Amino acid sequence: MKCDNMWKKVLNRESMKKLVMLSLLKKLFIFALLFFASDAFAASCEAGFTDTINIKVIDYKYRPIENAKVTITYQKDQTTGKGYVTTNPRYTPADGKLTETIRNIEIFDNKVRCDVTITAEYDGEIVDKKITAESHYAEIIVRFEDARLLSLKIVDKLGAPIANTQIRINEMYKNTSESGQANIIVNMGIVEVAVPYLSGVITQDIEVTDDTSYTLQAKVYAMNLEVVDDRGDPLVAHIFVEDQEYEGTGVEIKEIALQNPYVKVVYGALEKSPPIDLVMETNYVVSFDITPPEIKNVEVERDEDDLRIRFFVYDYGTYATGPNLDETTVSYTIGGITEYAVPYVDSGSYIVEMPTPPINTLLRFTITTYDMEGNMNTVNGQYLVTPEAENGDIFPPTNETNGGEEQPPTEPEDNTLLIIIGAVVVVVLAYAVWSYVRGLTEEE
Repeated sequence: MKCDNMWKKVLNRESMKKLVMLSLLKKLFIFALLFFASDAFAASCEAGFTDTINIKVIDYKYRPIENAKVTITYQKDQTTGKGYVTTNPRYTPADGKLTETIRNIEIFDNKVRCDVTITAEYDGEIVDKKITAESHYAEIIVRFEDARLLSLKIVDKLGAPIANTQIRINEMYKNTSESGQANIIVNMGIVEVAVPYLSGVITQDIEVTDDTSYTLQAKVYAMNLEVVDDRGDPLVAHIFVEDQEYEGTGVEIKEIALQNPYVKVVYGALEKSPPIDLVMETNYVVSFDITPPEIKNVEVERDEDDLRIRFFVYDYGTYATGPNLDETTVSYTIGGITEYAVPYVDSGSYIVEMPTPPINTLLRFTITTYDMEGNMNTVNGQYLVTPEAENGDIFPPTNETNGGEEQPPTEPEDNTLLIIIGAVVVVVLAYAVWSYVRGLTEEE
């Protein structure tokens, strides 16, 4: 009895092994059939072949993709040197289908190549599909695995649909329906949506990780912008807000559908583009510094070895940009030779140092300064080096804006001769008067 049970177990094991083997053989047979029937089967094509290829571009759920760009690369021939060529781009219609015929002109079978590459590009992604000429399925499927459906509803600030408006999704365009709806397939990731509204463009970044529905409501903001000079006085300027142009001392917009509108203000040859964030702030002031800085308290300080020109620069005004030390220079001329020096700052004053020139040398100098907006001012001065070192022994400087001519010094004159001549004339006149009066007396 035990022997019978043992043999039964052995037979059962053998039967199981046979069943497993048969199952494996069946799977291998099916795999072989699929392999030889698939695109992987590199069946040879004939020289000079003509092949009509039907293509369908789909998303991950087999939904057709519209406006995918499709090209086909194949061998034209080898004998004449044309080699591989690529067809002109074509774009899929709403059903995602295209038909393209390719023609090989090779005449030698041993030179023909049968590999064909279908390239589809959509929403910044590229998918290649390789097939064999004259040996492929009746319809070639090109699938974008990351493509998802984005369902948009566009409404205004009151919730009413923004209908029949062309919107931009990444680099693609779609029109909204009467209900403000727009459906489009996009690849996963951050998708930028732009909607024109109230002379502006609303932009919104939407993260797409699966089929997504999103309602985009247009928000509106107020903006008030003033244009002033450095002292706070109004300036008439050209003001550009997005694609609108205004002229005046400012602009007040009650409703603009942009959080960060592009603004440019032009005054003469100057222009400024202030950063705007209407969520953070609605009132903005754009200032232009139009007044040059002032150079004051120019002094020459001198000791036995060195001579220093000291001065102060002031840039007055609420919106003044301030002096630009890097652009402030002093040029001085000694004996017909001009030198240039860059001052340094000490306790708020600007100082230029130089060796003391010889006695009786006339030092001519020009101070040039700018503010941070490029307005320039100059002061010309001159200093006579006398035998005794006296600080401040300087001819009064001249203030000139945008360059001034230097004023020559007044040379001291010798008046001794004039005084002597005058005294002689006075004596002669007095003697003449005395003689005349004496003559009148004698006649009487």
